[in-house]
Amino acid sequence: LHADANLISLYAVPENNSADNIFYTLGVEVIGVISESESCYPTDRGDWIGRGCNIYPDKGYWVIMSEADSLCIEDGIPPDTAIQYSLHSGDNLISFPVEGSVDISSSLPDIIEESVSMIIGEGVAVINMGDAWQGSLSILSGGKGYWMNTTEDISFAFDVSTMSRVKNDAVIGLTVPEGEEVYQSTQQAFYFIEDITLDGLPIADDDWILAYNGKIMVGARQWKGPFTDVP
Repeated sequence: LHADANLISLYAVPENNSADNIFYTLGVEVIGVISESESCYPTDRGDWIGRGCNIYPDKGYWVIMSEADSLCIEDGIPPDTAIQYSLHSGDNLISFPVEGSVDISSSLPDIIEESVSMIIGEGVAVINMGDAWQGSLSILSGGKGYWMNTTEDISFAFDVSTMSRVKNDAVIGLTVPEGEEVYQSTQQAFYFIEDITLDGLPIADDDWILAYNGKIMVGARQWKGPFTDVP
């Protein structure tokens, strides 16, 4: 886990699924844990207060850190690969239920894929264009959390039959030019840019698109063609 906001999930959760049991190895470095419409924070007494102080394998979580540290869970119960997700219309903060990675289109049952309009991970996003998924997020992986936007209420289980356990080299998280820095926020948003021309000419692959708030850089992405996402 890096400093600031980490969007994660836990596919193997201990029988004691309380936040104080799961995150105790992080000590004072963990500032709080945020799930969909809930948040939980450690106190100076060592206990946790708030709503959502139990951790579940079907949910995604923002884990806010004051500095980098490693989270170790030794007694997690093996995951249920057929776990059912019941999502409401709009934004749902969910997990990916097993170790390994799966291509987005392959992981979603055909009957519900058209009802998923966008998926957002930590610093990455993908939008459903109907005939293709466009954006920097190409796979779903165990240990990551995702905001899934749906156009209607749906229930489904991920298809993990094509799961890969090898390391994937797809873009993960925020990217910036050398010597620059941006900070991961729980309030992330994205532009999807179809094309860019400068002086009548298209920009080249791997040119940088930089987003600023005044003079402060707040996002960046290298151009990868139509519908490149800029966090």
